[in-house]
Amino acid sequence: MMKIPVYLALIFLLPFHVNGQLSSRLSPKVTVAVNTNIETYFIAEKLAVEHIGNYVFSNKEVQFTHQPIVHFGLKTFLPWKDSPVILRIAELLKQMREILHDNSQEIEYLTYRKPFPATGFRWPPPADLPLFSERYPGARAMGEELADSLASFYKQARVGSFLKQNVAFYKGALAEATKHISVKAIPFMEKWYGKQFAGYEFYLMPGMPITPGDDNYRAFGPKLTSPNGEVSAMIFSSSIQLPLLNSLSAYRQFGFDNAEVIRFLTVHELGHSFVNPVIEPLKQLVQRDTSLFTATLARHLEKSYISTWETCLVEHLVRLGEIRIAKSMGDIAEENRIRKLHVSEFGFVLLPMLEKVIEKYEADRARYPDFKRFLAEIFSSLPQPQPADIDALVKAATPLNP
Repeated sequence: MMKIPVYLALIFLLPFHVNGQLSSRLSPKVTVAVNTNIETYFIAEKLAVEHIGNYVFSNKEVQFTHQPIVHFGLKTFLPWKDSPVILRIAELLKQMREILHDNSQEIEYLTYRKPFPATGFRWPPPADLPLFSERYPGARAMGEELADSLASFYKQARVGSFLKQNVAFYKGALAEATKHISVKAIPFMEKWYGKQFAGYEFYLMPGMPITPGDDNYRAFGPKLTSPNGEVSAMIFSSSIQLPLLNSLSAYRQFGFDNAEVIRFLTVHELGHSFVNPVIEPLKQLVQRDTSLFTATLARHLEKSYISTWETCLVEHLVRLGEIRIAKSMGDIAEENRIRKLHVSEFGFVLLPMLEKVIEKYEADRARYPDFKRFLAEIFSSLPQPQPADIDALVKAATPLNP
């Protein structure tokens, strides 16, 4: 008889909480959940797109049969398409589309709200929330009204009943993702970076529309503010496209059984939570080295969607952390795998130099208790100002044409 890991068995025993959110605690600081507010948002967004044509990855002309929750959610709630609440949501999204050009700001805000049908906030949203930024004039008022409209839609359309009826699908998605979330890596990340978060929250978005095609998925990692301190969050869509079946109850695969992607999100994207905040105050130092982002290096990194020196630097540092954390865990196979992946396949040619520099940090943590205090050493190690050195690294890393 096949043995099921305890944490997976617990997931299948979990009911939806009385407040509507299905979640599991993987460690004292790590939770994985399906957020009722986010799922309600995407059901409503799909109905709104029937009126406004498109929003982010959702498009009226695209069939989302590869995503069961998106497909059957639309089929179930299509009678609500012309209801006053959806018409208002469509109008709000149409206006927000021109200001935000995304939905991550609203989704992040929804994580602060108590899960529908409860009202109010689980944590007070901070003043620096992206939705509240002056960069997006009028977005706050529209976003708050949208959240209220979603709460009304949740009650009127009985979205909670849909979620409960299909709880087996959501539990299956959670079980798939949980298999690959590298919980054991997080304490090593905290030790290596010299920083701890109050918690780590992983949210699955089975209802988020993703364009058909292999390797398509979406994720983003907001830094949330709780009464106990900063929380590093990761919110991600399905990453495996599924064949259409007759009903949600017929599925035995759920779109999240993707070891490579989930591991990437756990370690790489979570790494941004540690790296990005310490880079942001150093804009002048970053801009000083802009000449190092040569045309040759830019072309070399095109497939990784790197278009600026700041992004190039941040992505190098996050990947540096990945390699060294694997080393600190004693996982030599993973260390070698991701080193080869990032240097040879994705073209992050500064990594060998950065690895030599970072050994000083690892050898003297009394002097450098955290990554932030070592950044000056990293900046001083970069060639100044010799773009030719960068081009030489790219040339050396580029295989000769036969």
